[in-house]
Amino acid sequence: MKDEEILSTLEEALEKLSIKLGYEDLRKGEVNTSGGLCVVRGEKRALIHKGLSVKDKIEVLAAILSGLDTEAIHLPPAVRKKLDENSQGE
Repeated sequence: MKDEEILSTLEEALEKLSIKLGYEDLRKGEVNTSGGLCVVRGEKRALIHKGLSVKDKIEVLAAILSGLDTEAIHLPPAVRKKLDENSQGE
């Protein structure tokens, strides 16, 4: 799979898990992060720094999803492998 396809699949997986995704400038002022999962007003949200490369966005999203239960959603083998690699690296 191409990186753009993997990124799109990861974004869709978050949507299927009812997690809103936002790309924002997360490196302003005091904040300096690539992104992560948070809860805003009781709603789970994944925030990713908009200036990251496609590969880096994939890494951040894979890290988020590897910590969640994704068994109920279909993910292509290449994406599932990426999540498995990420969860083993923790």
